[in-house]
Amino acid sequence: KLMSSKTRGQTMKTLDMQPSRRQFIQQLGLGVAGLGLATNAPLVFANSTATLPFRQNAAPLLLHWNENSLGMSPNALSAAKTAIENCGNRYPDAAVDDFKLKLADLHNVKPEQIIFGNGSTEVLQAIATYAAQNNATMVEPSPTFGDLNGYCKAENLKVIQVLVGQNFEMNIAALKKQAMAQTGSVLLNICNPNNPTGNIVDFTTLFDWINNAPGTHMFLLDEAYFDYAQTNARYKSGLEIINQGKDNIVITRTFSKVHGMAGMCMGYGIATVTTARKIKPFAAGFNLSAAAIAAASAALDDKPFYKKSIEYNQLSKSILIDTLNELELAHIPSDA
Repeated sequence: KLMSSKTRGQTMKTLDMQPSRRQFIQQLGLGVAGLGLATNAPLVFANSTATLPFRQNAAPLLLHWNENSLGMSPNALSAAKTAIENCGNRYPDAAVDDFKLKLADLHNVKPEQIIFGNGSTEVLQAIATYAAQNNATMVEPSPTFGDLNGYCKAENLKVIQVLVGQNFEMNIAALKKQAMAQTGSVLLNICNPNNPTGNIVDFTTLFDWINNAPGTHMFLLDEAYFDYAQTNARYKSGLEIINQGKDNIVITRTFSKVHGMAGMCMGYGIATVTTARKIKPFAAGFNLSAAAIAAASAALDDKPFYKKSIEYNQLSKSILIDTLNELELAHIPSDA
């Protein structure tokens, strides 16, 4: 959980009173397995008799959902409430158009390039359905975020998974080899930063691949964790290539992570006008609520909260990594 400096101090004081940090993590109800560590230690659930008092009878902390413990911006919450009160009985067509213009201006693209989804996974579903029209083969690393895999299998597409390397980084050479071995259309699923590993693909390697790939190879760059990776000089969004006019790439974004709006289900994709027009027929219509639109618009305006959200994530990650290092537990370097 994300903590204030005062709460962090109290927690660390409690921590010092325990026999070991390993026992503290176990008693917390997480267990090292729940933290995604490279270990075979068992998960200790929150109803264990060994749990600390503040975790007694508490629900498990579902860290694998990657939800933002800060919640959404207070301004976003207020905007959502107002939208429900004022126009909860109306279809939000005008609000959708206004929000599309706002996003287009933010990303320096045309409104026609934006594909909305009730969560970014709905955009993934539309892309999978579009790929099925071309009888594409989907190629992706393993492990990675699994929703596109499920959508493609539902469309009876062939799915090829390529194991990540020993350092848990995507094996770009192997992914490229599998893609080039296919005779027809190919959909490349690149979650960057990757989920669940949290690491990135160096933009020079990725952009070179995209720029030199056959026109039948479509790249989906899932950028749900884009906001957290911007400080890494080796990372760039695929939006840069889209703005150069490349038609073989789509990026997806979500308000679920840095903006803390997982329960609102607001996501979108960006492609060139040409590619967006091909995908949009397979996207759902009337899929955004007045509350979600209002909240997302207010979230974009709340720059202090956005900054705070990133800073708190970095602070929490530092606390966790410092603890893991002290316990000599192996972990994957994360940019998310």
